[in-house]
Amino acid sequence: MRRFLTRIRRGGDEGSPALRVWTALTVLVSVFAITAHEDFGALRFSIAGLVALGFLFSWIRRRRNNTWVKLLLTAGCLWAAWVFLQALSQDPYHTSIPLTIFLLWLQTLHSFDLPRRRDLLFSVLTSVVLMAVAAAFTVDMAFGAFFLPYALAACVTLVYNTAEAGMAAAAGGGPMASDPPPAPPRLALQRGEAVPIAAALLGALLAVAGLVFLFTPRLSGLFITTLPFTPTISIGERLQGGIINPAYPQGGDGTQVFNPNGYFGFGPNVDLRVRGRLNDRVVMRVRTTERRNWRGLVFDVYTGTGWRIDDHRVRLHTAAVPPIELVHGRDDVYAYRGRARRLVQTFYIQQDQPNVAFAVPRAEQIYLPGDHVYVDRYTNVRLPFTLDRGMIYTVVSRPLDPTPEQLQRAGTAYPGFILERYLQLPPSLPPRVAVLARQLTGDAATPYDAVRVVNRYLWTQYRYDLTIGPQRRPGDAVDYFLFAERRGYCEQFASAMAVLLRAAGIPARLVTGYTPGTVHPLTGLLEVRNSDAHAWVEVFFPGVGWVEFEPTPSFPDPAALGDPAVPRWGWEGFARYFSARLAAVTPPAWVSSLLPVAGKTLPWMVFAASLGVAALLLRRAGRFPARVPPVDPVLESYAALLRLLARRGLRRAPGETPREFARRANAVVDRPEIESLTALLETSVFGPNGSTPDAAAAAKRMTALLQDARRFDRADGKRHA
Repeated sequence: MRRFLTRIRRGGDEGSPALRVWTALTVLVSVFAITAHEDFGALRFSIAGLVALGFLFSWIRRRRNNTWVKLLLTAGCLWAAWVFLQALSQDPYHTSIPLTIFLLWLQTLHSFDLPRRRDLLFSVLTSVVLMAVAAAFTVDMAFGAFFLPYALAACVTLVYNTAEAGMAAAAGGGPMASDPPPAPPRLALQRGEAVPIAAALLGALLAVAGLVFLFTPRLSGLFITTLPFTPTISIGERLQGGIINPAYPQGGDGTQVFNPNGYFGFGPNVDLRVRGRLNDRVVMRVRTTERRNWRGLVFDVYTGTGWRIDDHRVRLHTAAVPPIELVHGRDDVYAYRGRARRLVQTFYIQQDQPNVAFAVPRAEQIYLPGDHVYVDRYTNVRLPFTLDRGMIYTVVSRPLDPTPEQLQRAGTAYPGFILERYLQLPPSLPPRVAVLARQLTGDAATPYDAVRVVNRYLWTQYRYDLTIGPQRRPGDAVDYFLFAERRGYCEQFASAMAVLLRAAGIPARLVTGYTPGTVHPLTGLLEVRNSDAHAWVEVFFPGVGWVEFEPTPSFPDPAALGDPAVPRWGWEGFARYFSARLAAVTPPAWVSSLLPVAGKTLPWMVFAASLGVAALLLRRAGRFPARVPPVDPVLESYAALLRLLARRGLRRAPGETPREFARRANAVVDRPEIESLTALLETSVFGPNGSTPDAAAAAKRMTALLQDARRFDRADGKRHA
């Protein structure tokens, strides 16, 4: 009997084959999740193969003395630590990657030494850390392809572990000698039962987690706590400060063939005669705390058909260690006055982009996989390489947020070099453009009032339209837009505002970049798409600097930007995201009429649906209890005997056999039923026929006699008292 119980305890402690298989699957999914990131892709199959081999090796040698294995694993851990320290010394600013690789090797080495169930649970715990790291590295929803299988495998593993822990505790008499022995095992799982239980449990947990996510306030200040890492990657040809746009590799102004995969405004020229619509592909994701326009390039010379950059001189900025400190250009003479705060932005490039560092204006630091950048006189940062897919860089800016009162008081004391460059207009500009500018701004008391009048005029009198055809007659592009077409792209609106302001004596310039994008409700990142490429205007105010203005209808006023990037409530994030995605398509008229109503009711619809799903899954989870196998009546009677004796202070020790315990109990309680019931137990466990009906009936009779004797002893004790 002692060997039998010892074998049960050992088997429960080492874990069943099913538990080991599901633990291995849990760990393997976490390995594939972390190695899906390109910085660990080379380790994907080698680590996964070694982990699978380690689990098989651990199962084969689970009951052997593995001293030599432990020595080899210790050497392997020391080697992994040495590699980690070497990588850390070579690049102390990018610790995330070597630390993750170190964790992967520790998980791999640990898989070769899993003799007990507690070691399997440690592997599951380590896999949780790997999944958390994978979630930190991911910037899109591809992580979900690993998360759901991992969660299911982890739930099945925990179900098996709970069942086996209960069986092992029941077979061993309980973990504490002072505790009353438990009832016979009731957590045995039937074949194929663990997966439905785990699936129902996982569904209920996800539904509850979804409700918590939707209705928990989110504080934007928590999203940026430290500067994100910038991994070292291979960089191609080094550029010397020029502008390269991968969408138009031939250079020029992009008028030859319009490319829907890239914006023609990211080059040395912008041609206002270009027509075409950009696709909706995500080009980059941005992690920051505020929604801002991401400025790319500034254009200062209007040619009559477009814009160009007049001054191509750049200054080299270098740094041996990150970050690279940036100095503002000559034309940003007031850019750093009254700096109040810093704004950190991290850009994750998803599609090839020009060698331009998109960022909020007044950038002062940049973290990137390089040791130098170029800055032009307009304070635009040009990189020595194009932004390829997978690149990451971080910019620290000092955003400028002047109040209307400050702009009203700015006055007209413009520096001479600002007027010389930013009032330029071509001689071919038709006079009626200047006449319109004087008509609009003639009654304005300040330049700021004049800017607002021109801005409002363009908002109300012209229509944003991406379906316009080519310019039907030669001539000035702004004149054609203002007096003939009266609708157009953002480039036409921004050009018209800049030209009208220049004609009124107010310095202005054209800017191209991206609008903030749409925050993803799950990742918390701003998704910037090709179609978010945009052009707007910057106007100079003495004592303040360059201030953004938005002349294109249906686009948010820059003064309204700067709000938190992440909505306060999770449901609000979902509502904004899907509203923005629906706005990108053209639904039927009847659908458009329902959108306002749907936007108001969507949060409550999601709330009600989530409650229903959670209730359904919890109810369904209740239909999958661990099936109780038929209980042997003799075992049940023996368990009742143990409970009776425990109340008398007699408890079976963990290593004590039933026969040894019967002898010890008879020395205190002289009842023949104890030895008889113990003999029936041994016959039921070791006999060829198991428990017979006669034995079951006899066991019940003996239990009844013992209970009657207990009641008699208690009554007799009261009489003597």
